[in-house]
Amino acid sequence: MVSTTQKQDCGHPWTITAPWFHWDKAGVPSSGRGTAPSIQKFASDNFINEFLKDAQRRVAFDGDDQIYTVSLIAANPGQFVNKLAGLFPLKADKTPWKRGDSFANLMKAQLVGTGVRKLFLPSHGRHYLIVCELHCDIAGFPAVPDKEVCQAGFVVRRRRLDYPVESRPEALALLRELMAAQAKLGDFDQTTPLRPNAAKKRASRIAEMKSKGTFVAERDKSVRLVTEKRNALAVWQQENGVRAFKEGWVSSEHDGIGSWQEVEDTPEILLEAWFPLHRLHADISNPAHDAHGRAMYYAVIPTSAFQVTAKGEARFDDRSTYEISCFFRRHDCHCPRKGLNVESPDCDGSLIWSHTTEQYRLAPHFDLVGTANRPVTIQMPDLSELAAQVAARPLGKYSPVRFIQPQSLQPETKDKSLTGGNMGGESICFFAIPLITIIALFVLNLFLPLVVFIFNLWFLLALKFCIPPSIQLDGALQAELDLIPPKLNVDAAFEVDVDASSFESFINHWNAGTLHGKLAGDLSEKIANLISQDKDKIRSSLDEYSNAPLVTLGQAYDTASKKTAGKDAGGGLDLIGGLHYIPHRLSQWKHEKFLPTTGEYL
Repeated sequence: MVSTTQKQDCGHPWTITAPWFHWDKAGVPSSGRGTAPSIQKFASDNFINEFLKDAQRRVAFDGDDQIYTVSLIAANPGQFVNKLAGLFPLKADKTPWKRGDSFANLMKAQLVGTGVRKLFLPSHGRHYLIVCELHCDIAGFPAVPDKEVCQAGFVVRRRRLDYPVESRPEALALLRELMAAQAKLGDFDQTTPLRPNAAKKRASRIAEMKSKGTFVAERDKSVRLVTEKRNALAVWQQENGVRAFKEGWVSSEHDGIGSWQEVEDTPEILLEAWFPLHRLHADISNPAHDAHGRAMYYAVIPTSAFQVTAKGEARFDDRSTYEISCFFRRHDCHCPRKGLNVESPDCDGSLIWSHTTEQYRLAPHFDLVGTANRPVTIQMPDLSELAAQVAARPLGKYSPVRFIQPQSLQPETKDKSLTGGNMGGESICFFAIPLITIIALFVLNLFLPLVVFIFNLWFLLALKFCIPPSIQLDGALQAELDLIPPKLNVDAAFEVDVDASSFESFINHWNAGTLHGKLAGDLSEKIANLISQDKDKIRSSLDEYSNAPLVTLGQAYDTASKKTAGKDAGGGLDLIGGLHYIPHRLSQWKHEKFLPTTGEYL
């Protein structure tokens, strides 16, 4: 609890905590003091009603719920000199490699967890509540009565740094070193994201290290390295006079327009925009309801807003780091109380502030994990059915989309080629929705191979596959790919070089060069069938790659080839497999008066 000077107070001091079931010892007052409001995650659009019924039921945060940053590591081609060892190689100056550039000093990306919480958007099928409790800070930790509170809310603030521009290169270098150290530690802690099979193999490798007694020493070495790099960053901060501060959103006199301005942590006068908290009332028909005897409050955490700055920048974005502080205004007992948050503030009572929540950032709109939580099915029209309907249609009945063109653009074609065009006069055209959909998918299929081929972005094809499968690796290659892990774990790219001589000895009857030819040849044939491009041109492009990225693509396509319309029409999605709910807890306080208790602690 962050205290402020109390004005005209008529009762005990207050403190704001996390809900009792978030405490280390559930419901035990000494365990609740000093906690901050909690962020609870939900995977249902009906989350408010779920929370009102059972405040504890929430989805557990997992590895996907943190912000990952990209760390660049050396892309050493190993035995294959002058080959690309990464799917998206970068040059030493961090710009993308393109044909004709040198193969020397190439870099490739890997994900490193930052530990900062990621909040997905409602369009990603995830929702979040801020939940807290209000207590009288005296023996027994009683709940504050409703009548003593006239305003309850929270503010969203963003964290900022003020530092000299000339010190930025040094900071970036230190940050890269820290991320590299965190990546190694993330491998030991198994937090660096990998595909399921690769994650199992990593767990097996770590289990083997533990059995040999080498794991603790190696992990401790990584922890010391992370600490050393963080200390170096702290020294940079001190030497360059870096100042960390917080900004709150302050509305202007123009509706929907505001600005981020520096604010105090616990102001007595609230100038920044705030969101109301709502009291959670216990269900009287349920004696075990989590809010019995509690002053529990909640609100939806905003992940978007219509407000913008005067320059048109959105109030919330995916680049800033945010945190939440809750506050309550003690009602001045000399004033009539109009109700919670009615004409707030309706008195001159003092503000009580909570500790800040954990820091978080918002997921981008096109976050790969988030968008997968909201699968979309687009049913393409059946051409034979359309033909039959067209034959019997009244004119214009099935063309509901109207385009009004002040000037109509009319292309001219000859022999399947665009030869020119002209600009006509005003026209009104009507189109059927199936027609627009067919052309849109055709354009996607037309330009996808062009973008992939021109920019060498073959990894993008792993984001598309069709069932029944159009890609099948032959049995011999599948067998060899299955042999690669766990001894050669190509997903642990920072540790393993599949082009090394050990690869040749491991694949008994294929050396690395033979396997490269087999991989490139097979993949070029299957990719050519997938995107209808010339196989030889694809092969020449794939020959620029080392074995490691080709094996990665091969495994992705091999996985896709095992999907069938009958067995896996969802394309490998599992919308509930990754959802784990926090187990329900009972109060552990021996003197609990309102809730079921285990009676473990005084």
